[in-house]
Amino acid sequence: MSAIARPRAVPKAANKNATREKIVKMAERLMWREGYDAASLNDVVKKAGVSKGAFFHYYPNKQTITREVLERYSVDHMFGPLDKHMQAATNTKTGLLAWLEERYLAYAAGKYKGGCLLGNMTLSLADRDEELREQIKTLFLQWENQLVGYLKPAAAQGKLLMEPRQFARLILAAFQGCILTTKAHKDHNRASREFQAVAEMIERLVRD
Repeated sequence: MSAIARPRAVPKAANKNATREKIVKMAERLMWREGYDAASLNDVVKKAGVSKGAFFHYYPNKQTITREVLERYSVDHMFGPLDKHMQAATNTKTGLLAWLEERYLAYAAGKYKGGCLLGNMTLSLADRDEELREQIKTLFLQWENQLVGYLKPAAAQGKLLMEPRQFARLILAAFQGCILTTKAHKDHNRASREFQAVAEMIERLVRD
């Protein structure tokens, strides 16, 4: 009879990383879907299936985990999607429109719940937590700078009918506005028209 293979032991470091990952993923989910104030630390640890001791081993307070949540969200839902489409596109207009469509479809698939976590956190925290406001401001500026970097070549070729930074700010403001109003209305037809208006702005201001 052959020996029964024993499960491989998981290194302690891997266990710790898995625990931290569960905590931060659940914190992001709760803050995004239920709001910063509704996402209590008790709810985070309970729904993540970890102890309070495990939580405080990694995060001394709610502000600390919020900072990590904001960084992760920005990479996954702001910087990453824009990079993916702009890198794959044959020109600036195509990349912007593909990015906008993907973001719209993602919000529609979620029935317009949650919205943009960074926007939500701005409304919740900007007037009461100066450190988190500074972080949110920095992340928005990084997003703006990322977009400016993709717009500058088009401007240099005479294909952009607005100064790159101003256009980047206009795109992001319009995009955030669409997310906010679609979250309020939760109406598919209205949401489609609003995102289409942003697409038309891009069509008019960026030449092929």
